[in-house]
Amino acid sequence: MYDLQKFTLRDMSECGLALRHLGNKANSLEEASNYIIQYLYNNLIDKESGKNSCVLIRFFKTHSYGELTSELQEYAQEQLGNYLPDDSLKCLTLLATAGELPEWNSRHKSGGHKTIPLANEEAIARIPMIFQLIQQLGLNLGTVVQPDPNLLTDLEQRMYNVFYIPDALGSPYIPSQTSFVIPFNIKSVVGFGGLLPSGNMFVILMFLRVVIPRPSVDLLRPLALNVKMTILPFENENIFSDHSQHVVNDKISIATNNNDNSQYLNSQIATLTQLLDVSEQSTISQSDRLEQTNAHLQQTLDKLQNTQIQLIHTEKMSSLGQLVAGIAHEINNPVNFIHGNLIYTKQYTENLLNLIQSYQDYYPNPPEEIQELIKETELSFLAEDLTKILTSMTVGTKRISEIVKSLRNFSRLDEAEIKNIDIHEGIDSTLMILEHCMQARHGYPEIKIIKEYSQLPPIECYPSQLNQVFLNILTNAIDALQSLNESRVMGSIEEKYNHPLPTIHIRTKVLDSKWVAISIADNGCGINEEVRYRLFDPFFTTKPVGKGAGIGLSISYQIIVEKHGGKISCISIPGQGAEFVIEIPVKIKN
Repeated sequence: MYDLQKFTLRDMSECGLALRHLGNKANSLEEASNYIIQYLYNNLIDKESGKNSCVLIRFFKTHSYGELTSELQEYAQEQLGNYLPDDSLKCLTLLATAGELPEWNSRHKSGGHKTIPLANEEAIARIPMIFQLIQQLGLNLGTVVQPDPNLLTDLEQRMYNVFYIPDALGSPYIPSQTSFVIPFNIKSVVGFGGLLPSGNMFVILMFLRVVIPRPSVDLLRPLALNVKMTILPFENENIFSDHSQHVVNDKISIATNNNDNSQYLNSQIATLTQLLDVSEQSTISQSDRLEQTNAHLQQTLDKLQNTQIQLIHTEKMSSLGQLVAGIAHEINNPVNFIHGNLIYTKQYTENLLNLIQSYQDYYPNPPEEIQELIKETELSFLAEDLTKILTSMTVGTKRISEIVKSLRNFSRLDEAEIKNIDIHEGIDSTLMILEHCMQARHGYPEIKIIKEYSQLPPIECYPSQLNQVFLNILTNAIDALQSLNESRVMGSIEEKYNHPLPTIHIRTKVLDSKWVAISIADNGCGINEEVRYRLFDPFFTTKPVGKGAGIGLSISYQIIVEKHGGKISCISIPGQGAEFVIEIPVKIKN
């Protein structure tokens, strides 16, 4: 079953193959034509409705008046009126038909199309549908009315095409609008056909209840060659199932047969060559379409992946921003309150201690109960330690304020999207946020940070996004060092103590007046070439499930390369650590 609205190259090949073999069991051109029409009528289906796509389908072929049955000759003469035809007059004759109404399933019951005399070019021009059919098939009226034997071979090998009316309603080329097109809801008309070695024309006309796209129509065109292969054996044999050819002189018959056989074989070879050409052209065309579709799908997939990564990144940064804003707000208020009151507390404490000292100066010998109380409370220690406690609390509140400031600097929630910043400030803020990850714990040594900062100019950038890059790279470095420590802890005593401390080395430098570079290197286990090649691929990760989504470095690549017009690369030798080098312009190019 084939859906003409979604007709494919595979459908064309399968349908063509089936049509080409339908003539094997036929005994006449009429039988072969019926097999072809029935196959198409039954197998072209509108899959949405489940109905046949064809309301009516018919097979026509031109024959000389002298080849027609007496019944058809009388029918043709009635249409010609006073014109007396000779035997060479071409008549477009209905050989097979199939459709919804019972009378549409027999050529003998056709009311007005049993045979149509093509008396001359003027007569054909007065029949709009036949005229347009011949034109669209690529033929000229003179060739149909009176074929030129000198041109036939060339014409036969290149004349096969489609007749296509995309909108049958109101078309001047489709007659019987009120009695046929409208009541049977004919949407479009398609036909295909060509020339035979004798110069006769054949055509299959399909009146459809569906509108088919132009690519599907073009795929019907090669079917004309398959139909031609089916009917070629009957070109000079029996036309009708109940009608024999005229008996001719034996000598003439032998000569004619020899000539016909040669002509038939040449035509068959030419048609097969055309089919091969069509097949190759269709394969090339389809391959080009597949390549274009694959390229388009790959672009769409890349866009979807990038969009997904951006959504995840945006959601994470939005959540982080909200978290930072909430933390900053919740911590800042009480810390500011405590820090502000510590100033007064220190003043009040100093005043009270001065007052107590004055009492001791004026009353050096207080009552025994007071002296006992002074001893119990250790007044001198209390006075000294209270000052230290207040100083320590002040340092602690300052430290909390610095952490909150680092969080705000990292997320840059209170700044414009593009701003000139000190990159070192962003790196330091990120390090402060990750400080707890680098502390010694559970037998793992502290991760040492070595900073070699050069004097950098202010950099025009997206601050929060650049800080996100630093966070992603530093987090990966910390994970690599901790993984290396885990493997060493599980090893021998020598492995545990005979190795350098885990270190992250951060360097910045000016490359030239327009570019700066940031290098973040660790002395971890390093990265092999295969993994390094895929580091920046979306969703690629070597971490266990649940510990990494594989978007950190992909996002970092997009931020540095696409957002800032910079470069990011990884230099690594397995066993000798990894170094990420970021190069960004001092000013973002618009």
